[in-house]
Amino acid sequence: MKKFHLLWILTAFLLWSCTEKDNTRPSEEIKIISLTASENPVKAWDTAVITVEATGDNLQYNWEANHGNFRGGGKQIRYGAGECCVGLNTITCRVSNSSGEVSDTIMIRVTSYFDPKNK
Repeated sequence: MKKFHLLWILTAFLLWSCTEKDNTRPSEEIKIISLTASENPVKAWDTAVITVEATGDNLQYNWEANHGNFRGGGKQIRYGAGECCVGLNTITCRVSNSSGEVSDTIMIRVTSYFDPKNK
């Protein structure tokens, strides 16, 4: 019976220790004021400049896109997508410092380069 309890406690500990923990903490010291795109929609193979305006000390910026590519970093990136990315795409900007992290997203519609409405 003691082996059963020990086995149960060990199993519970292993399951608890293997769960993913969210170590990010929202910050009241960081605020994203705006996240804007110079063009929206964007024609495939064209680009848009995406800019974030945030307040806080010693800010670091991390950008992600679910489709397409971006160049640059910091407060501003240049986003572009090919014909394979036509549709609504999500770009996320995470702003962080030692006090925590905040994020915001912008949706960019990529239209076909070959669509006659784009000419």
